[in-house]
Amino acid sequence: MRVVVDAAGYRARRSAALETAARRAAEQAAATGHRVELDPMTAVERRIVHELLKDDPEVETSSEGSEPNRFVVVLPRHSAD
Repeated sequence: MRVVVDAAGYRARRSAALETAARRAAEQAAATGHRVELDPMTAVERRIVHELLKDDPEVETSSEGSEPNRFVVVLPRHSAD
């Protein structure tokens, strides 16, 4: 049996904050052409970011570092001109 505790809506707020950070990083990476490193986060949080940006045609994501300081990197996609 799995129990999930969501104290005062923390999970929803954290998910919204992750989405905002991911979208902002994607915009920055696409606009500047430079990689953007997000703060270290848990595996579950990193997966949320990867899933949010997986269909964005302008960026790609990867994870770097080692636990507990593993983080997501948002990279601009280079066109194949």
